[in-house]
Amino acid sequence: MLSRHSVFFFRIVVPEVIRPLSSRRELRRSLQARCRKAASICVRELLLQVQGLFTEAFQGRQPSLGLLRGA
Repeated sequence: MLSRHSVFFFRIVVPEVIRPLSSRRELRRSLQARCRKAASICVRELLLQVQGLFTEAFQGRQPSLGLLRGA
């Protein structure tokens, strides 16, 4: 996703099962990149982290929500 300031953002919808843990419908983080190639590298790393959090939550474990809070 590209912001109006030409900075790429990562955006993913939080599954309904996990929403009570984060109280957010979607996650949105700046990739701090204006170049599409650099953004695609950052988004892959971030996607792996988010998928790990979702997997933990689906398995019934309490995920570390630092990523959701923007840490």
